Amino acid sequence: MIALAVMLCTASAAACAANPVSKDAAADGDVPNGNYVFEKQIYMNPLSSFIAFDGYQEYYTITNDMLVLTDEAGSRQRIEVAIEQAELNEKEFQNSFEINIGVPDIASFRERYLYTLTDASGSEVYRIYQLDDELWLARMNRGSKMHWSIYKITRFDGDIPLKAVISGTQDATVHFLSLQKGFQSGYDDDTCYNITPDDIKDNSDYSIFKYGTSCASFLLYEDKVYPLGIGFGGPGLTSMALADLNGDGKPELYFTFSFGSGLRRSHAAYFDPATKQIVAFDYVHINEDMMISENGNGGLSLYSASIINMVSFVYFEIEKKEKIADVVCKNGRISLDL
Repeated sequence: MIALAVMLCTASAAACAANPVSKDAAADGDVPNGNYVFEKQIYMNPLSSFIAFDGYQEYYTITNDMLVLTDEAGSRQRIEVAIEQAELNEKEFQNSFEINIGVPDIASFRERYLYTLTDASGSEVYRIYQLDDELWLARMNRGSKMHWSIYKITRFDGDIPLKAVISGTQDATVHFLSLQKGFQSGYDDDTCYNITPDDIKDNSDYSIFKYGTSCASFLLYEDKVYPLGIGFGGPGLTSMALADLNGDGKPELYFTFSFGSGLRRSHAAYFDPATKQIVAFDYVHINEDMMISENGNGGLSLYSASIINMVSFVYFEIEKKEKIADVVCKNGRISLDL
């Protein structure tokens, strides 16, 4: 992952909200990195049945290569993007609406910049408009370069809610079981599930599997199976995240797991695809679960967490609480910055 730097506001919080990104930075082509929150709807395609009324809550994390959308409940959509900056042409802007109803007028803005966000398939999925002191986030109709919605967003310095979902399916379990050798769960009826989150499925070659009773969890990578932590007496694997913190071009798989029925022990670790090894962090969280996830700086952080809405060990939600540490890479070594 490219090293990412959040552009910090040095003025007061009020001034920071009013001026989400400096004009000089936009002129230099810098991406307006940081955390933002929905302020108001600028435009919605008349064919849409949705309107973002006042009080609508959505959060946005922008980095040099990623856009993360987080809804009010804490569920995230992570999109890896390539971002290109250019001066905004008013005529081209006006011509990028399928229906000429409610099209916003940008003529009054003096400074106008466009950031085009393209996903891995080459489709233009979002645009960011910097218009003087305002920042607009536009969702595009895939493949058409036409606007679907435009929201005004402002800098957010608070705590973004965060929740992840573990949801097991039977996808590719037959293939996984054909490769897994010598595993005995100790339970007669212990069904294996694929719990790979969509963002990991879409952005890596990792597949993660978990047994519903024993909570034993495994990684399938390049047709080889690797155990992921311990699940005996606890929920086992609780969260996962991708990041290339050592900058070798191959994202590591980071995960948290917990075990123990009397004294709950939560741990964090990662799989390094270069060495094909699981590396555990030297930290134990007692009597509480943990969650690992992207932070507003484009890196990863470790949080205390609560498991909620648990249907089973392969169907539950996990919600972050207090931050424990950042995951950092210094001198080629990945560790926790406690």
